[in-house]
Amino acid sequence: MASRGEPEGTVIQGRTGIRKALEFSVILRPKAGPPLELLALIATFCASEGIRKDTGIITWLRWPDEVVAGSEVVAGTSFVHGENAAGRWAILSFQINLGHVSRDGSTSLHNLLGVHVDPEMLLSKILDSLSWMHSGWVKEMYPQVLARISFMLENAGDRVAVEREGKTVPGVVGGVDELGRLIVDLDNAVPARVVRRSDLLPLR
Repeated sequence: MASRGEPEGTVIQGRTGIRKALEFSVILRPKAGPPLELLALIATFCASEGIRKDTGIITWLRWPDEVVAGSEVVAGTSFVHGENAAGRWAILSFQINLGHVSRDGSTSLHNLLGVHVDPEMLLSKILDSLSWMHSGWVKEMYPQVLARISFMLENAGDRVAVEREGKTVPGVVGGVDELGRLIVDLDNAVPARVVRRSDLLPLR
């Protein structure tokens, strides 16, 4: 649909049941200029904020593509983009666990609340958040956008280690940059920009 020219803001909703998951995608038509990579992180932020606003559950952004409640994953996002004769396009995809899940390390809104959540109301809250964040991204309001995302990071201010040139260097998670990379303020070194979760190691 994106490659065929469907307009920006088109929402494609998958088969959703209150006992399963809310799955949907949003088509965007990004102009040249703002870095596309940040859109992936914006999607994860909006999933987290939408859950908070709809249910009151405190959730955090597990960089770069998961939403957690406590230490368990309650939602995930993905991002793809391309360009063809119809123009540039990007697709943000969301999956929020609604019903009971038994996978290790995962939970659902029903597990956390004990009641079912209205998927249409949750969808509306996530899209409201996306509308604001996308507008900020288009207008290149990076200080505001990055500050909101950084505040929601699960490990903001935590000490971690980064694999760098074959060495493990300790530092503190400081936020994210305009390319959606995690910023780690390394001890006695230039801050690192982390692009893969596998490059991070927790420090106790």
